[in-house]
Amino acid sequence: MNKIKTRISEYFLVGLNKYRFITIILFLLVITLLAWQSDDAYHAYAMAKNLVDGNGFVYNIGERASASSCPLFTLVIALGYFFIRHMFLVSLLICIIFSISAYSIVVHRFCKDKKQVIIAFFTLLCSSSFISYTTSGLENSMLYFLAALFLSKYFSLEKYNAKDMFYMAILISLIAMTRMDAVLMFVPMILYVYLAKRDNVSFAKAVVLGLSGLSPFVLWELFSLFYYGFFVPNTAFVKLGTNIPKHDYIVRGCQYVFNTIICDPIVLFIPFVCVIFLIFTKKFKNIHLALGVVLYGLYIIYIGGDFMMGRHFTVMFLMSVIGLIYFANSELSDKDTGLVEYRTLGSKLIAAVITCCVVYSMTTNVITTQFEFGQNFNSPISDERGTYFKWTSLFNNAVSYINTGHMCITSAWNDQGVQDLIEADLDSGILKMVPGITKYDHNDMYLNDLYGLGDPYLSKLPAVYEEGWRIGHMYREAPEGYYESIMFGGNQIRNEAASEYYDVIRLITHGDLFDSERIKAIIDINLGKYDYLIDEYKSSLDENNRQIN
Repeated sequence: MNKIKTRISEYFLVGLNKYRFITIILFLLVITLLAWQSDDAYHAYAMAKNLVDGNGFVYNIGERASASSCPLFTLVIALGYFFIRHMFLVSLLICIIFSISAYSIVVHRFCKDKKQVIIAFFTLLCSSSFISYTTSGLENSMLYFLAALFLSKYFSLEKYNAKDMFYMAILISLIAMTRMDAVLMFVPMILYVYLAKRDNVSFAKAVVLGLSGLSPFVLWELFSLFYYGFFVPNTAFVKLGTNIPKHDYIVRGCQYVFNTIICDPIVLFIPFVCVIFLIFTKKFKNIHLALGVVLYGLYIIYIGGDFMMGRHFTVMFLMSVIGLIYFANSELSDKDTGLVEYRTLGSKLIAAVITCCVVYSMTTNVITTQFEFGQNFNSPISDERGTYFKWTSLFNNAVSYINTGHMCITSAWNDQGVQDLIEADLDSGILKMVPGITKYDHNDMYLNDLYGLGDPYLSKLPAVYEEGWRIGHMYREAPEGYYESIMFGGNQIRNEAASEYYDVIRLITHGDLFDSERIKAIIDINLGKYDYLIDEYKSSLDENNRQIN
């Protein structure tokens, strides 16, 4: 106890630490008061619950399919649920711990004076997207933490020894397991470390270190291939395997950028300023961070963005804040830039950008209302926290529990479709849509919907093309007989090609794990040997991927 008191006293002897501590407490208070849960998070929570309950790491009991794009985060949630059997509270607690840890790294390892602490605090606070996804139940909070750890090591050294390189490779592996495409932000930096800045580490040893560090991700991928039958989660097929023209994806991605600029300008303006500044320094270490931000931003546009406003820009926003603070702390010589000192320029420009963004956001309510698509569920982009806060916020659920003895999260969505199945004495079915919370609350039932999020069969079929389509919410028309197959068992699909493909998927997802025929089917489907069945099925659809009557 005395040692703890001594360490606390020593901590506060440093004057700057007082400002750090105060902002940490304030940051914790803000994200806790605004804490909420995304409905989508509960699809992954269902998998976490199934794992803890001994039903396998699956979406629906008895069917090996993944509805989680963030396997590592889902496993962490499962670990928390193992000890605290209250998914809502434990998931919020984990998100808060990751987010506050990330913020602590920013102010302790990067901020060198009180002005930078205050600027960092208000910069992060001013982004509604960043704050929204500190506690959404999605993987953003964990990515904040891992990104902060990576940049802390990346910017602390000029050259990297074997231990440093292995540590950073491990972080890359964990980031990939948290969200595979998030690695794009870090690829230029890890290549810079491994190819250009090795400290007495041979190229051969670097290869060994890199492969060793990436082994957790490699092992996960091998497990995923063996267990689920595919390298990527089912959600990847849902979002990208739609047969919708790539041009439309890019248009939707541009719309996603436009919507974010209108509703939350700072989350994109800060990365823009960061890229310009870091490239201007002409230092390769800085440029590689800038390249990662640009690469990921272009990727988000290419895949059509997201339906959650600003969500996919939050990690690169945090990285850009760190990059600008690092830039502000750099003392650059005439030889580097032709100018004497840049120490305060970064801070001043950051403050100017923040001020402009805040003023803009406060004075354009009419405009933002017009472009905030969350007023209509069927629209392409939504303000998720604004949509769900009423039912899934920590504050409202606490008030509800105090007043009624019950939490209000269970009433977030209508589960009429589930009730219809129960009244018909059915324990399985395909509904128009299955909200995550509804799925979690009825986890003993087999439930999937036409979006195919957790459906290993429908997710492989082309999506219906219609105006206002939403990333991740592009429904498939179920082949005739598919509903009956799910509800009553057997293969009752009428279309010959669709029926044969269903048999393959059933073998992979329901067959004995070590069955040689199943193993062969996994190899064949990943080599594209069954693609002709999908092509044949497509030939029975019209130009919008609807069935021809």
